[in-house]
Amino acid sequence: MTVAAVTSALLDLLYPPRCAACGAGGAWLCATCRVAIHPIQPPYCVRCGQPLDDAACRSCVVATPAPSAIRAAALFRGPVRDVIHALKYRNLTAVAPTLAMLMRAAYDEAGWSTQLVAPVPLHPARERQRGYNQAVALAKPLAAALGIPCVPRVLRRDRVTADQIGLDVQRRRANVADAFSVPAPGKVQGRSVLLVDDVATTGCTLDACALALQRAGATSVYALVVARRALGDDGHV
Repeated sequence: MTVAAVTSALLDLLYPPRCAACGAGGAWLCATCRVAIHPIQPPYCVRCGQPLDDAACRSCVVATPAPSAIRAAALFRGPVRDVIHALKYRNLTAVAPTLAMLMRAAYDEAGWSTQLVAPVPLHPARERQRGYNQAVALAKPLAAALGIPCVPRVLRRDRVTADQIGLDVQRRRANVADAFSVPAPGKVQGRSVLLVDDVATTGCTLDACALALQRAGATSVYALVVARRALGDDGHV
């Protein structure tokens, strides 16, 4: 057993996990809440991963995503939303490996082949304020499960951006345009990159990151998130 595994086991003994969604003891995501998750099932858009209610994807008609494909493990509803909020706003990074395993299942189903994991970065000032980057917390156990390296600083957020919540698609796109760069292009040149974040709404942040990686020489960029909002969930596409 690794040192990390022993440490985790000792912490579980001292501070038994409780479901981040309902508070039940025994696991960070209990069996009842796990069953209540809304997985994204076919039919969905093969490019952006958005659930479809007709033959055409309204998101991709508006703008083709920069990543080769985007997938999410679940819809941003119910227990998954609660657990993501616990990770993002309550400093409960212990839930990240559980969410990463949901992402691993979506990755396997997609059939992708990638060579490194790149978490979506926070601006350094915001990361200092929060104390961690939730995308990195997800990316590390996911990369370990996939057997590929995680490179937390391969992407850099060069300027502070406004919160995307409440912005329409055009404003979201403008908000993150040219906000990201790759300080050391040699780390991604000629490689297939798995871009990781917690939630996708319109995909504008994923697009901006993918474009930066492509400009740096990545051969392909696939984006994977824990959850995404379905069309109409927040009034945006």
